[in-house]
Amino acid sequence: MINPISQINSMGSISASSTTNNSTSFGDILKTAIADVNNLQLKSQQDDQMLVTGDINDIHNVMIDATKADIALELTIQIKNKILAAYQEIMRMPV
Repeated sequence: MINPISQINSMGSISASSTTNNSTSFGDILKTAIADVNNLQLKSQQDDQMLVTGDINDIHNVMIDATKADIALELTIQIKNKILAAYQEIMRMPV
């Protein structure tokens, strides 16, 4: 069985959520995913600041963290767009 929802955790790896676990609601999964995206954005900003001040000399990891944050944000925006499109389609259905 394929799990319909996957999350990107703060380390950037993908973990599939279990559909058999009824204790986790969609809202909880969404809140966790948004918090993870926020953490990636904050880490990227911190890396940028440390690079500017000279505390980090490894630009590769800074760029990798920035790319992870960008991809996670783009994924979140696309999920939001799909949810809104589904909601609008449901609202257009005749009763």
